[in-house]
Amino acid sequence: MKFEIEFGLLESRRRSRIRWTTGPGPFLFAAIVGLAAGCTLPKTPSMMLPEEPIAFMHWSGNEAKKRFNLFGKAAELPPPPPPPSRQDPSVRQDQEIRAILAAEKSLSLQHKLAKTPGRLMLFWPRTGEVTKLKGAPLGSRPLAWSADHTRLLFSSAHRGQKHQLYELDLKRQEVRVVTTGPDEHPRGDYAKNDQVVVLKQKRSASHRAAKKTIHLRGPDGRLGGVLAEAVPPGTLRITPDGERLIYDQVVPRLRRGGATRYESMIAMRRLEEEGPERLLVKGREPTLTPNGEWVVFASPSAAGYRLRRMRTDGSARIPINPGGTEERMPSASPDGQFIVFVKLVNGYRRLAVRRFDGKHEMRPSVDGWSEFPVW
Repeated sequence: MKFEIEFGLLESRRRSRIRWTTGPGPFLFAAIVGLAAGCTLPKTPSMMLPEEPIAFMHWSGNEAKKRFNLFGKAAELPPPPPPPSRQDPSVRQDQEIRAILAAEKSLSLQHKLAKTPGRLMLFWPRTGEVTKLKGAPLGSRPLAWSADHTRLLFSSAHRGQKHQLYELDLKRQEVRVVTTGPDEHPRGDYAKNDQVVVLKQKRSASHRAAKKTIHLRGPDGRLGGVLAEAVPPGTLRITPDGERLIYDQVVPRLRRGGATRYESMIAMRRLEEEGPERLLVKGREPTLTPNGEWVVFASPSAAGYRLRRMRTDGSARIPINPGGTEERMPSASPDGQFIVFVKLVNGYRRLAVRRFDGKHEMRPSVDGWSEFPVW
């Protein structure tokens, strides 16, 4: 049985109605969208930005300051207590890998940051408006836009439950549930024919590591066979032709003395059951241009991460105008002409937009702390 809950949409001082819908099961949350902030945009023709919105996570005020302070003191944080003796050691490894892929430096930092979750926001680059989903659960992370840019796929762990996927339809002004438990589904992307590629995490017991597999979710809501295994919950993308997966992979490297160092890699495999994995290059957070010709990613360097692009086979690796500070979490615009990413500015992570050729850059005047932009 389907049911609806209406709530107000505040947009440009105009009141309208919006609703959330779900399939079978309990209704999870309602939301209010409100005008939040503005942005100073360049007037030059070279930076005529697309009108499609950018979804991102945002922290403002004291939450942003807390995040700033925690990242600045990350090296001073004590290690978290070890897991219970009966717990599978791989559980702790899973937690550490999750912290790394969530753009956090350590498991200690992850525990601290969890107390100040971010909010899902939309930035409209053509007008400079920023709107926020006030009633959406804190910690909701945007994942992907549909091809027509009218639907946003995002993940949420509402009220401490397991992460599931949801879809915000801007045209219909409603949200629907994409996945449900008991398994966790923290990541996904749109595929062809109204399908969604989904990461499933199945745990046989609370003290056991989760089994991670990739599946296609059909229009009927059912998950297909296993397409890939042992894929961590980082960035997950499907190529525009619908034939390959590209994603974050983390490779443990043992050091002398028993310490483990985790190396971020970009991996690819064909979208077929049990297809072989290919590690392309050191890096993280890959995104694809709409034509599928280029992968844009954060590449490690001696001075931090820098944006680079490469062909989908790993060749032709080219910097995208390396800047003087760390650059992370890129996402290509729908026309392929721009890249939105997160840039370190005075110790805060802020949104920035750069032309794909690297010649021009602008920074939206969105204060606070921003992460995980999706265009």
